[in-house]
Amino acid sequence: MTTARHRQPRNAGQARPLLERFAELDGQRARIEAERNDAIAKANTAADELLVPIVDEMDDIAAKVRPWWFKAAAELLPAKRKTMELFGCIIGSRTGKTVLAIDGDDESLIAALGKTRWGKVFAPARPKLDKTALLKATDGPRAEDLKQLGVTAKAGEESFVLARAEQAGTVGS
Repeated sequence: MTTARHRQPRNAGQARPLLERFAELDGQRARIEAERNDAIAKANTAADELLVPIVDEMDDIAAKVRPWWFKAAAELLPAKRKTMELFGCIIGSRTGKTVLAIDGDDESLIAALGKTRWGKVFAPARPKLDKTALLKATDGPRAEDLKQLGVTAKAGEESFVLARAEQAGTVGS
């Protein structure tokens, strides 16, 4: 589709047809966008109608398999593994990332750290904690000092894993 080229108007009489055409084109654009958005909404609704029962059944299966897995995992898992492929699925557990645990709010900790000679590195002049440095320090020479201020490392929590296993020669979803 080629774009029409228009001449620059020299007066209001010449500008009128251009402005009227602009308004007409803007109306067409708005109708096309509305039709597109309606088509997208209809496609999403149709897909949701198909997906909701599938997702609900998968959630139900996972809820039923989870307690069984935590009882059976010890005898089924290969040594030193937390997940495995079983009957076309990856099943097991994973440990979340270790995060910093702070008793109280950041501002109180910033104030407490600021009162120590060694704590300024974790709470520089800007009023924001360097949580990455604090997390590393919970396992260092200042670990006890930080613990007294209510700062410890909180280990990641175990979470249940259940997913379809990718098989060689198939297209992944």
